[in-house]
Amino acid sequence: MMMRATHSIRAISCHLGRAPSTVSREIARHTVDSIKGHDASLAGYRARLTRHRPRQRPKLHPDGELFELVVYLLRKYWSPQQIARTLKRMSPNDSHR
Repeated sequence: MMMRATHSIRAISCHLGRAPSTVSREIARHTVDSIKGHDASLAGYRARLTRHRPRQRPKLHPDGELFELVVYLLRKYWSPQQIARTLKRMSPNDSHR
């Protein structure tokens, strides 16, 4: 709304209490057509869509045995380093660890 009133990114960021770089990045991320400019309702819709998408695939599938083992060891107050060493010892032929 403030963009249509031709406020600068710095003025918008000051009003929202955010860093100018954050406002600039969000505008760039959610602007569809650079000629028409920024559409706030479309930007909000796109932001809601991307908010619920995971950034990357999880390393362990929640239904797997390995996941259960890691959760069990974490509940026993093992450190991530201890768990990693133990898993490495359990399957030494696994090259991706």
